[in-house]
Order: sequence, then C-alpha cells, then structure tokens
Amino acid sequence: MTASHMEAGDVPAWFLDIDYNGLCFHVSQAFFPRTAAWDDLRRALRGEYDDAVWDHLAGTTSAPFEGGEHGQVAVKVIDDRGNELLVVKSLRDAGA
Repeated sequence: MTASHMEAGDVPAWFLDIDYNGLCFHVSQAFFPRTAAWDDLRRALRGEYDDAVWDHLAGTTSAPFEGGEHGQVAVKVIDDRGNELLVVKSLRDAGA
C-alpha cells in the first residue's frame, strides 16, 4: 500500500466538526475546494450572494471558531474515490 499526497486545493471535499464527541461527526463547516460548479450553482439559485460565501465554500481555511464542551476538533477529508480520512485533535493539548 502506498500513500499519496494531495494539495489542499485539490481535495474534493473536507468538513470540520468544532466540538467532536468521539462518536458522531457533526458538520460545523463544509468546504469543496476543487470544483468548477460554483458559478453554475450561483446561476441556478438566481439569488444575490456575497462573493465571500462562495470563497469560503471553495476554501482551504476554516472560519474562526471556539471549541466546544468536548474539547476536540475533527476534520474529515473525502478523496476522489469517496474514501474518508478523519483526524481528531484535542484543543486542550493545544492550550486552547
């Protein structure tokens, strides 16, 4: 088995749970960096949206957040084949 590396902007989707309880992943923030569909979606919605909303959805940096009562944050990354990678970090160990 070989591991491969992917740049953040090439990831199809990643999600953030800012208060991971160790059992259930709850999406707090969602990102879809590698898609050209945003312009099509804008047209389909026929609404007026701030460009910052679209930039955030296509981004590789989360919005600022405060950790929750569980003291853990989890990031779930989805690759091209639909495989999921989950990384959990303690916010207490980080001095937060």
